[in-house]
Amino acid sequence: MKELHLLDNGDSFRKNTYRLIKESDFFKGFTEDEIDILARWTRAYSADTGCVVLNEGDKSNCLCIITRGTINIFKGMDHDEHLKIAEISTGESIGEMGIIDGEPFSASAIASEDSEVLLITKEDFEDIIDQHRDLGNKLLWKLARVLTERLRQTTKRLAALLTGKK
Repeated sequence: MKELHLLDNGDSFRKNTYRLIKESDFFKGFTEDEIDILARWTRAYSADTGCVVLNEGDKSNCLCIITRGTINIFKGMDHDEHLKIAEISTGESIGEMGIIDGEPFSASAIASEDSEVLLITKEDFEDIIDQHRDLGNKLLWKLARVLTERLRQTTKRLAALLTGKK
């Protein structure tokens, strides 16, 4: 099974992470100071094609922002079948629910092409909220908007499935 690989270490690691955060659409509207703080708490990884970024049923332990590439989301079904339920691309995130509620991942995320991701662990996320309240609130509001938009999309898809209309 392919694994995530840490992109860098030391000062160059932090500079590279800072650049990835600054360039990410996910963090649009965040100040230079906020990005600098986030770079201290965030790790950048490469995910080769086929790499399992998040595994359904595993303990939720991170928020993941895609900075390059595409990640497919699969839901396990009966008899070892997997249903592709979403495609997440550059600037989008996965793992939002688990970073808030700590429940296991509800689906698997697998890189469909060579990708780069930023990870913020649940513990680091909680530390950001505790130590940098304004930034923590900004992150929570961002996650609330992401989750709300996903819920709206899911509701629309469900209604279309139930009525047979697109």
